[in-house]
Amino acid sequence: MADGAIFHCDVSTISRSSGRSSVAAAAYRAGTMLDDERTGLRFDYTRKKNVVDNFIVAPDGCDWITDRETLWNAAEAAENRKNSVTAREWLLALPDALPKEQQAELARAFAVELATRFGVAVDVAIHDASKEGNKRNKHAHLLTTTRVAGPDGLGAKTRVLDAAKTGGVEIAAMREWWAGTVNDALEAAQSEARVDHRRKAVVAAEKQELAEALEAQAADVATLTAKPADVGGLWAGLGHAARAFRSSGLAAFFSTGVTVEKLKAKAQELRRDAKRLSTPPAVHRGPALNAFVRRREAAEARVRAKEERERAEAIGAALSGAAGLLRASLDESPDRRGTAALPDHKREKALRDEREAAEKDKRARDHYARIILPLVQRARKDPELADLFADHGIDLNRTDSDIAHDERWPMRGAGFDGSMTFADSITTRIGWIDKDREPPRPKQKVPELPTSVPVSEPERPKPQAPRPKPGNNEPSGP
Repeated sequence: MADGAIFHCDVSTISRSSGRSSVAAAAYRAGTMLDDERTGLRFDYTRKKNVVDNFIVAPDGCDWITDRETLWNAAEAAENRKNSVTAREWLLALPDALPKEQQAELARAFAVELATRFGVAVDVAIHDASKEGNKRNKHAHLLTTTRVAGPDGLGAKTRVLDAAKTGGVEIAAMREWWAGTVNDALEAAQSEARVDHRRKAVVAAEKQELAEALEAQAADVATLTAKPADVGGLWAGLGHAARAFRSSGLAAFFSTGVTVEKLKAKAQELRRDAKRLSTPPAVHRGPALNAFVRRREAAEARVRAKEERERAEAIGAALSGAAGLLRASLDESPDRRGTAALPDHKREKALRDEREAAEKDKRARDHYARIILPLVQRARKDPELADLFADHGIDLNRTDSDIAHDERWPMRGAGFDGSMTFADSITTRIGWIDKDREPPRPKQKVPELPTSVPVSEPERPKPQAPRPKPGNNEPSGP
């Protein structure tokens, strides 16, 4: 097993304002089927394969929480507003250095701490890494109620997590608690891996400072253990030794050359860690995704070139029509009497160009509406798609037709480099989600090839008679 661990402890909310439901979120994370009594919808995620374990942790006396469906239907029924927050989610990264049993124990311990600290019910779902992603990405989803769970049902709101003054403090305390608990488990498992809940910039600065201290200590130890001839003589060596003694203390006298190498190696390791934490992560797409992005960019470039040509033609036609109207107005003025009037066919062409531009804009909007409308209807029932629409800034608390004809769909600014339209970006991401949900295809059996294949001898070219060279009386060319 790989001896490693990363820290991730993030909290988010499940809100009706973004078209989400706590029943749907719980069904998806637990990989089960639940019925939403408020909407009458059924959410079936029994085909989800990477769910390792799921369980519910609640305060003492909550005997009414018999199953997941009862809990989250009660959470939905307790809220009356259309923008109510019905659940809160904590996402935890589980250390890869520990076996699955200890990972589940850590997730349960965090759920017990949440239930004890805030008095809420906690629905835990432990997920294994996906087949296409990082194999070390073991994580846990913890959905908590936003109200205190008691013997008589759900009570008051947990305002301590909602308030601006106390919410950040409580979340920071839980992050620190999780880091300490994970490190204790790693130490008990005799693993050298550790996690840190602080910001990467703070950790990087601390590692850099410690590396400089270790390098200085290694230099002092090397000075104290060196021969006088190597440091410029006896008196110079005594001066260097005195300065090293003031810097590193008496322990430096008992160090050897092996200690110096260990100190330098540790300092180099700390510097590498500090550099890694200070460097922003690079986007790794993979060969298949890179090929897709290149094809998409080429198609977008062709579309942009075509649109630029059409826009230039429309601008030219509009300017021509405006110039014609200006000449006509000048011809009709008292100062320009006698000037020939503008021909009618130019005026008609300008009006025709304007009508064609308006019809083209309407066709484009209708085209995007036909693509987006079925996706909006799917997002009403699928919380993952609803999250995707919310990430693109699309509010689902509107009619389907209003969302499908939103003016932002043809706009650019989405995708990996900001060149994709919002419609192309969301359809591409939904395609990836659908591909992840497809069951694995059965492997086809490759037919066995014969061990030996007869090889026929190639035909030899027939000898040809040499061509006669042209004589004195024969022409050498045409």
